[in-house]
Amino acid sequence: MARIALFTTECAQLGDAITEIVERHHDELALVVTSDVHATRRGGLAKQTWTNLRRSGPAFVKYLTYSFLLYPLILRFVPNRSPVRELCARHGIRHIHTGNVNAPEVVAALREADLDFIVVYWFDQILREGVITAPKRAVINLHAAYLPHCRGLFPTLYSAIEPGTPFGITAHLIENREIDAGPVLAQRTTTPPPGRSVLFNDSWVNRAGVDLLDEVLGDFDRHLAEAVHQSGGSYYSYPERVHLAAARARGLRLSTLRDLATVIRGTRRERTADTALTQSCASADTPPVTIGGD
Repeated sequence: MARIALFTTECAQLGDAITEIVERHHDELALVVTSDVHATRRGGLAKQTWTNLRRSGPAFVKYLTYSFLLYPLILRFVPNRSPVRELCARHGIRHIHTGNVNAPEVVAALREADLDFIVVYWFDQILREGVITAPKRAVINLHAAYLPHCRGLFPTLYSAIEPGTPFGITAHLIENREIDAGPVLAQRTTTPPPGRSVLFNDSWVNRAGVDLLDEVLGDFDRHLAEAVHQSGGSYYSYPERVHLAAARARGLRLSTLRDLATVIRGTRRERTADTALTQSCASADTPPVTIGGD
């Protein structure tokens, strides 16, 4: 049985996916590391809020508030949904919450865990060599875009506004400090239903990565042998007002209370309803696509 460390962030977009990953893989998870998003080099809550307001505007600040501040407050009232620390406690998994994943004490904990894999799932810190070399097999990142399109931050926002780019989820290797640039192991497209916000799309695409992760871990050697290096594509950082204007021009909102409620409950319900309505895979996920092959 493989030993895995999961790196992730406690936020509304990931609640559904991370709960499912922990439930499926709790026997393999030796460690879960969550990012303290207000204790990183970007500064504390006040500094980040002011910076985001000046650069991106109030709608973006609302999106972040729903994602990272309202979510943990509401979570205690939601059945069948628990904070990551409680999920870990329930299954006897060690949990580390840190603003510096590369700190010596974190690297030491990773090495003590005798890991085969580190799985990175919507984690906002760049890994350095001490972390990258900790597992015996690989560091696998699940990125919520169809790479090489939309590397970097807020990938579903940019997938929506970049011409000709599908929504998708990609499993790729992390081999160095380059962001979302490692060889692609497998990927799939997944199109959210129309008329929903970026917050909903984040959750929808990340939930599609749960099955993709299972497939990659279940046949890792084949996926590794067939991995393909990336070239071209695009990279984005924090959105500027021109990006958000492009989103508005497409009728795309960043967040709504309706979608916050939906992602907290889990977009799996929406996905099931959508599939039942169409009775076709065309409006749900495509099968996993392995890059490379014979």
